[in-house]
Amino acid sequence: MHFIVEDDNKVRLSHDLSEGEKKATQQRREKVLLCLKTLQIPCDQNKVPNIAVLGSGGGLRAMIAMLGTLVELKKQNFLDAVTYLCGVSGSTWCMSLLYGDEKWSENLLSLKDKLCEQLSNSSWHITKAGESLQESSKDELYSLTDFWASFLVYQILQQFDEKELADHKEASETGINPYPIYAAVDKDKLSEEDGLFPGTWFEFTPHEAGYTALGAFLSTKHFGSEFEEGELKKKGKKKSICYMQGLWGSAIGSMEENLKFIRDSLGLFSQGPLHSLKGLSSYGPESISDTFMAYQSTLLLLDLQLCAVSGSDPKEVFDKLLNKLSGNKKLPWCLGKEGIIEGVLSSSHENLLGSVWNVTRMLLKTIQCALTWQWGTTNNFLYNCPKVEHSYLVKTKLISLIDAGLAINSAYPLVLRAQRRTDLIISFDFSSGDPFETIKKTATYCQKNHIPFPKIEHQEKNVDNPSDCYIFRGDESCPTVMHFPLFNNVNCSDKIEEYRKRFPTFCMSFPREDIKDLLQKAGLNVSNNSEKILQEIKRLVPSSRANKF
Repeated sequence: MHFIVEDDNKVRLSHDLSEGEKKATQQRREKVLLCLKTLQIPCDQNKVPNIAVLGSGGGLRAMIAMLGTLVELKKQNFLDAVTYLCGVSGSTWCMSLLYGDEKWSENLLSLKDKLCEQLSNSSWHITKAGESLQESSKDELYSLTDFWASFLVYQILQQFDEKELADHKEASETGINPYPIYAAVDKDKLSEEDGLFPGTWFEFTPHEAGYTALGAFLSTKHFGSEFEEGELKKKGKKKSICYMQGLWGSAIGSMEENLKFIRDSLGLFSQGPLHSLKGLSSYGPESISDTFMAYQSTLLLLDLQLCAVSGSDPKEVFDKLLNKLSGNKKLPWCLGKEGIIEGVLSSSHENLLGSVWNVTRMLLKTIQCALTWQWGTTNNFLYNCPKVEHSYLVKTKLISLIDAGLAINSAYPLVLRAQRRTDLIISFDFSSGDPFETIKKTATYCQKNHIPFPKIEHQEKNVDNPSDCYIFRGDESCPTVMHFPLFNNVNCSDKIEEYRKRFPTFCMSFPREDIKDLLQKAGLNVSNNSEKILQEIKRLVPSSRANKF
């Protein structure tokens, strides 16, 4: 098959798959064909089915459960039959860690032990996180995603991965591993049509990133760069895997929980980077005083914002804030919370040198983003781009991308992209709450946007006591869906609620024994249903459409 060489410096407006994805899935087809033979499923080379595995969001719980699921898929000889691996939020953390190994599918069992050891031993350093954040705050497009990457993702995963997503091409093109797809959504479009607007969804692969349903993409290596009229104008700062993990997993708790985490994390600066500034006598006492003043103001502003979110009376906190600020006559503080920040950032900082100013800028930019709730701010690659139907994307220079779990906590819209011709979706749901919410939302999304999808029968009676596997089939125009709730009455017996409470979404770590237990519970959903999975794969082969690639 001949593959066209695409211009990486131009926006690609097409619903067709990227040349990189075509090449990768063509290579993967050979691996799938060999796997089917191992499973004693005779299959013609032109009728190899496309099977996609989905992992939902759910923070660290989802990351560990996704790992346990993939390990068991390998043990049951199903992993090599999978063409696409697609994740949201916590599942993307697992995926992006694995694709750092070019042969992760072959090395999965040893990688599992390594990752479990990594999660159990603290290698997180606040100094490194602080230095990274100070560097990020120099960027004009700094947002809470930068903070999330340095202080939450790094702390949870115990790893600060400075490689780029484009570096995972080798692990995606050889056919050894399934092809990875990572999900995000456009924050500004999320509220449109109750999240059912197709233009909400934004996908990332090692080759391209862009709006799935709109057919608008750029090379992944240029994500964050400035484009105008469809051409690369200025290369942006490279986005690390750690940053992307922060972007994909930026909604693992409520707004109140997230604000509290930001506030508490900044509080650590009094014991870490900020504390070390006390010894920098060369900067003079005034600059040190100003830095601590900005620091105290930042924490108080976050207290004020928390009061507003939680419904408490903020008057006492605000009065305390103004009293603190009134003692500093040097800087042009304003009495409004936004004015305070603007005053410092726009003032002369000739006395705030080196590390002192770096810390001050980071603190104030972080609180500014918290007050305006800015996440995933990046350059809009479609700015002034010709031949784009949706004018709202052409007119704005910036877009904001956030966790896709805020729309549908599983990336069905990405694997349902018509050009991917998915035959079977094996969906592992690691969500908290209603274990059928993702698939019900997907059915509504598909109905609204005329996308073929099986009919989902009402599952309200099973919300608190789900089984471990549900199969939904439609006509030949739509894929079969296998749906696996993480905690169910098979692997948890009558302790479903106990397990849900034991593994909350907003959690920074789990004990080693709990990690092992969670891996086992996730794996049981595969092993207990291996015969069902096998039968669904067998059902695909005779009726697969010819020549899918």
